[in-house]
Amino acid sequence: MRRLRTGAAASPPDLRPGLLSVVALMFLLLPFVLLTTSPEKLAGLGLALAGEGADAPAVTPGPVERVEVSLDGGEIVVRAAIRSTDVTAEAGDSQVVETRFEAVDGAPDLTALQVRLGELRALDPLQTRATVIPSDELPTAAVVGLVDAVRSGAGGPLYADVLLGSAGDARLAPVSEATSTDSAAPGPEDPS
Repeated sequence: MRRLRTGAAASPPDLRPGLLSVVALMFLLLPFVLLTTSPEKLAGLGLALAGEGADAPAVTPGPVERVEVSLDGGEIVVRAAIRSTDVTAEAGDSQVVETRFEAVDGAPDLTALQVRLGELRALDPLQTRATVIPSDELPTAAVVGLVDAVRSGAGGPLYADVLLGSAGDARLAPVSEATSTDSAAPGPEDPS
C-alpha cells in the first residue's frame, strides 16, 4: 500500500488544451469585434463657433451672399441674401428672399428644403456656407437632422460648411417673401 501512496512522480499537467481554447476564443471574438465596431459611430459634427461679437469669415464673391435656415416648431424658413447684378446697382446691394415651408404631417418638410437649397446652390455653386438657426426648444436629434439635410440632398452635396447659430443671430431681415409653392430661384440678373 505504501507503494500506491508514494507511487511514481506525477507529470506536470498539459497546458495545450487550455491554450488551444484561448486561441479558439480569440478567433471567434475577432470577427465579431471587427464587424460590430464602425468608424461611423465615432464620427462627430465639426463645429467651429465664432467668439462673442466676432463675425464669420468673408463669404464668396458670387451672387448669393448668405443663406440662413431657421426651424421653429415645424416651420422651416430659408432666407437668402442675393446680390443685385443690375448695372445700376451699387456694391453691396442685395435683396433678401425668404421662403417658408410648413410642416408636413407634424414634421419639417426637409425634402422641400433640400429642393430650395439646391436651387440656391445652382445659382451660386461657389457658396459653400449656410447658417442653421434652430429654436431653443428643438431637440438635438432634430438639429442634427436639419444640419444633415442642409449639407446634402438627393441631388448631391449642398452646403458643406454649416454654421450653427442661435435665434438671436438671425441677421437677414426679409425684404421679399416667396412661398413654398413658388420656389423658383431668382436668376443673377433678376433678384426679385
